[in-house]
Amino acid sequence: MTADDNLSALKRCYELWNETKGESVEAWLDLLDDKVDFKSLAMAQDPAIDFTKPSHGKAEVAQYLEGLKADWSMEHYTITDYVADGNTICAYGSTAWTNKKTGKHMETPKLDYIKFENGKIVFFFEFYDTASMISCACD
Repeated sequence: MTADDNLSALKRCYELWNETKGESVEAWLDLLDDKVDFKSLAMAQDPAIDFTKPSHGKAEVAQYLEGLKADWSMEHYTITDYVADGNTICAYGSTAWTNKKTGKHMETPKLDYIKFENGKIVFFFEFYDTASMISCACD
């Protein structure tokens, strides 16, 4: 796949993620390399967000996504800008979620740093307002 193909595939995943309010897990898993290195800025800093621990491999990312869906309800996931440099892509936008246990709402800027190899994501690091996430997840 070319760098343009990677960008097109990534854009489609984000569109589906927003349209389905987080139900398009399989689309993400299909785009991941089996040995993907996935990091979330919160890094499980609180037991209430344990699912955000670093994930190594597609199976662990699937657990992350299931943990996210179990605890949070997506309101929107809007990517407004993409910056691509070869096989590295940054996606910038915003997202809003409600914690299912506490009922608390959060909206945050969102930045994802992504690297592709052979048409698959091999590295993914997501950045967002971790303080807001932790506050919303805790009673």
